[in-house]
Amino acid sequence: MTPRDRWRRFCAWFAAPAALLLLNIWIALRLFRVEWSANLGSNEGQFIALARGVAQHWGDLRWWPEWSLGIPFQNTYLPLLQVAAGLFSRLTGHSAALSFHQVSAAFFCLGPVSAYLMAYGITRRPRASFLAALAYSVFSPCALLPSFRVDLGSVWNLRRLQILALYGEGPHTACLALFPLAVLFLYLSLERGGLHHKILAGVFLGLAVLANAFGATILLAAAASLLVTVGTERFRRNALLALAIGALAYCWISPFAPPSVIAAIRMNSPTVDGDFRFGPRMAAGQAILAAGFVIAWLATRGWRWPAHLRFFLLFVWLMTGIVLLDAVAHVAAVAQPHRYQIAMDLSVCLLAVFGGAEILGRVSPRTATAAGVALALALGVQARHAVRYGRGSIRSTDIRQSDMYKAARWMDANLHARAMVGGSYSFYFNDFSDLPQLHGGQDPMLPNFMMRIAVFTIYSGMNAGARDGQVAALWLKALGAHAVLVPGPRSQETYHPFVNPNKFEGILPALWRNGGDTVYAVPARSDSLAHVMAGSDLVRDPPANGLDTADLEKYVAALDDPAYPEAAWQWTSRHSAVIRASVAPGQEISTQVTYSPGWRASPAQAFKDGLGLLALKPACQGPCEITLTYDGGTEWRVTCLLSGASMLAAACLLYLGRRRKRLDLNRDGRKLAP
Repeated sequence: MTPRDRWRRFCAWFAAPAALLLLNIWIALRLFRVEWSANLGSNEGQFIALARGVAQHWGDLRWWPEWSLGIPFQNTYLPLLQVAAGLFSRLTGHSAALSFHQVSAAFFCLGPVSAYLMAYGITRRPRASFLAALAYSVFSPCALLPSFRVDLGSVWNLRRLQILALYGEGPHTACLALFPLAVLFLYLSLERGGLHHKILAGVFLGLAVLANAFGATILLAAAASLLVTVGTERFRRNALLALAIGALAYCWISPFAPPSVIAAIRMNSPTVDGDFRFGPRMAAGQAILAAGFVIAWLATRGWRWPAHLRFFLLFVWLMTGIVLLDAVAHVAAVAQPHRYQIAMDLSVCLLAVFGGAEILGRVSPRTATAAGVALALALGVQARHAVRYGRGSIRSTDIRQSDMYKAARWMDANLHARAMVGGSYSFYFNDFSDLPQLHGGQDPMLPNFMMRIAVFTIYSGMNAGARDGQVAALWLKALGAHAVLVPGPRSQETYHPFVNPNKFEGILPALWRNGGDTVYAVPARSDSLAHVMAGSDLVRDPPANGLDTADLEKYVAALDDPAYPEAAWQWTSRHSAVIRASVAPGQEISTQVTYSPGWRASPAQAFKDGLGLLALKPACQGPCEITLTYDGGTEWRVTCLLSGASMLAAACLLYLGRRRKRLDLNRDGRKLAP
């Protein structure tokens, strides 16, 4: 290798990635020092709470008791970023909030670097790869669309920084930093083979999905685009290989994305952040995407374009099509289509740079070089603007001065049982308190749909009329909330979710007022999570809607009936508890904890009531002590087995491959010996 070749190799593999990394660190520098963002309306507080929980309870993360009457940990959110931030917090001693921002900022900086590595690994064109990654670093093509431009404030502002610094989308940022590496190793697996490429493809496929659920759709679009453009003479073999890699990758991550979580996402996502239920408009949008994909594929088969350019074109069509159909025609081809804007930015930057280089290169290499220099200079100017935008948009705040913090600290000091915390305050509540919330967390992964019905009813009071306050209080009591924080019109809370914030006046006693916020008590006979009652008092069938309260009223009356003995609930860990109660024949125990097949009770039979709560049929009478343990159930054991088997298979294949390679080398050496 000549010195010139070594220099080119150094620039391609080290200098270019280092330059991109340093530029992005410069853009996001302030984020590495932010503990609490000034925008307290984002849901990053939930991710910080998860990171705090990981740091504090690393050895006990089966069950998450703080949100939505308790849920399995895998139903809180896909865990990669939160686990990374929690472990970083434990290792460094930094707060969970600071660690979350530091780890998120690191993924932000690595995103363009991994995009460059993907482009260079596929095309072997370092200059164009660098320019495409540089464009992605400092410019957002989605800002050309009016809806995004208005939100950004300028066509020149950087959307991928805005969604992180303003909206707290750390998991999405992490996903888009890992996604290009998954595509790169999938490409190398299809084009060159190699066991290590296939294993790395599976690793990064799994990591990208563990960071964010939208990664699954983005990866599916990229894989489809790869299969019809790379090694098409081996299409069937490549398709089977990609399917096998994807299946093993899923087996690897399945304990944290089991079928039950996928089912919850499919149940909830169509009605989260909009109405994305499948219907004629969605079907039409998907048909447009599919037809355009096929047409573009057929139209470019005879062109003398390199395979990578056709891949970029098809990927652009899918990512840009999802966003454009929603932004221009208000047609949602998938749930939450606006969330694919950053993947669209990456795809457009890749196609624009490589497509321009291909066209100009055919006209004149000198013209292509001149255009590349001009583009680099223009992007340099834009980089200066991106740095300034980062300095202006990344702002911190003294959280102790916020009404949200004051409310959380007061509730933590004065309440001792579950509470409902309204609106954006709920995002940050468990950053400062271990008090369980009635709601909290992410709706797309809720295992109990009755929670969404209850919360909607409490917030909106839709069609309740004069019964609004009474119906909301009924749901609060049924779900074990002993207080409710209501942000009023003058509150600093962002969303003001209570349509009628005065609905509890005269119905529930006010405990505390501060600014526009009020904490009301929800009176109850006992603050225990377990209640003895006749089996007929339980809600057996799910209410049809939030106003279907006949069975709910009967259940709440049983909660307050002094004729029933009180039951004591004691947590013995985050995933186990003991109930002590005196039980008569025909009586059962209702718990205000989410039912999951992973709950084990002894001596009792566990089952799900009509509210989706855990109920028990005791196998004892008189004074009873019932132990409850959440062990994840059969699904957890099966997915752990699949995950372990996939890792063992990968390790064995690597070992056998290396052993075969050594044997081949020894055999060749003997053949060459005199």
